[in-house]
Amino acid sequence: MDKQNHERPDQMSNQLYQQWENHWKNDHKVNLTWIGKLMLYVKKKALRDVLRFIEISKAIDVGCGLGFTLSVFKKLGINVVGIDASKTAARICQNKGLKAVEKKLEEVTDKYDLVFSDGLLEHFLNFESYARHLMRISNKYVIIIQTDHGNFLGKTSIYLAEILRGSKNVLEYNYRINDFISVFENHNFKLIQTRSIFGGIFKLLLFQKD
Repeated sequence: MDKQNHERPDQMSNQLYQQWENHWKNDHKVNLTWIGKLMLYVKKKALRDVLRFIEISKAIDVGCGLGFTLSVFKKLGINVVGIDASKTAARICQNKGLKAVEKKLEEVTDKYDLVFSDGLLEHFLNFESYARHLMRISNKYVIIIQTDHGNFLGKTSIYLAEILRGSKNVLEYNYRINDFISVFENHNFKLIQTRSIFGGIFKLLLFQKD
């Protein structure tokens, strides 16, 4: 077993959070290729479409990064806050006029109609404990967007991104979409809508609390 697996979960999480801070510090301009811009456009469109399908008044964007999806909520007039463990990411969002704070998911105590995350869970070795935190702070819905590692393009997308952008991505574990669905449904969050994004590279999953 490798050394990393002997470390306590909180130590591993702190290391991951530091990786994200370094990532945003070194790549805060996010020079997306045309493919990256198209992927982002399609993701945001899928999110907008689903948000029009549900009724919410208060939302949280967990791991909001540089605010790309956070801006979708704001434009739709939804009361939303973004949180990110990276102080650099939170500051960049604030500079864009977005409501964001530096905070870890496990520190959140408020409740929200909708809890949203894009590409968060796949970075944790034990994602289930973080999925439980997403559910813990949700009154109604959870939406996650995740890479579909069961899809051929999904398997190769992270390597393509590194080639096209020339920067190293934060490690992703190759969970399957059904892994996420099983965890949420085992905790009484029913999958009510699925959207395939960008040729199936990503899946948007909308869960409703039973």
